Amino acid sequence: MMLKKIINKLNRHYLNFFCQTIKLEKSSMVDYRCEIESKTNIVIGQKSILYKQVTIYKKNESLFKMGSESHVAPYGYFLMDKYNITLGNTVIIAKNCSFFCVSNAIGIDNTLFKDSYTQGDIIVGNNVFIGANCVILPNTIIGDNVVVAANSTVKGKLEANFLYGGNPVKQIKRLYDV
Repeated sequence: MMLKKIINKLNRHYLNFFCQTIKLEKSSMVDYRCEIESKTNIVIGQKSILYKQVTIYKKNESLFKMGSESHVAPYGYFLMDKYNITLGNTVIIAKNCSFFCVSNAIGIDNTLFKDSYTQGDIIVGNNVFIGANCVILPNTIIGDNVVVAANSTVKGKLEANFLYGGNPVKQIKRLYDV
């Protein structure tokens, strides 16, 4: 346990010194076992953590931005290509969640998968919890104060202050009175 902490501290110094296009705010951490394809345009906010085995596949021009006090649990997967992923402040992403900025989908007119390619940015607001094993698809916007139940598939816009769940995701109930 102590050895892992030391290695993670060394990894933080390595990223700050040699990968100057990664901005790690105070008390943030990227576990040494994370895989990041392009170490450009990455911002990790204060007290935010990418835990072990988080994978980020991105192009140089895409932006991965994570707000303060946010966490991505082990085995998170981000397929960005040239698109952007923005996670707000206090975003908790549970184990085995996948974010796809590029994906195939079943077309409305029964087009073949190879002809139904979709792509776009993913934006997650502040104070969001995403349960284990969720899949977040391209062009998704998740509002503030949202909970997404485990094993959900998310596509489109999720209104703030609600609990969502299912495959495909559906609005279940209001969380806060506004």
